[in-house]
Amino acid sequence: MKKIIVLILMPLLIFCFSFKKEQKPYIVLSSGTITSQSANLIERAFMVKQRINYALIFPDGLKYSGVRMQISKQDDKTSNWGFSVISSKDLYLAKADKYYKDYIYIQTPGHYIIQFFYLNKKNYPFAHKEFLVR
Repeated sequence: MKKIIVLILMPLLIFCFSFKKEQKPYIVLSSGTITSQSANLIERAFMVKQRINYALIFPDGLKYSGVRMQISKQDDKTSNWGFSVISSKDLYLAKADKYYKDYIYIQTPGHYIIQFFYLNKKNYPFAHKEFLVR
């Protein structure tokens, strides 16, 4: 009886645990060069006019090649839920790539958000990171 139960449960367990969980894209921010070793370090505070390196890492590749990068600043004087768009850039990346690296300079202190959207789904960011500029 035990062998029959094991024979029934074994394929079921193998089936349930054999699916690989999808790894979501994420953003790494750094004041220095981003390497595979520094990608695990968390930096969220930067100085004004300091070079901020960022990398969008997508372990499973992109679903669509068209991507929009957007930087927003939190500001109490705006009517758009307190955020105003500072910068926006459309990118066309290869789906087989695993990362995209670039840098920005922020001229004024404040609370910022960097977000990435697919061009065909502009209302929902697939990766975002908040950071501070002092």
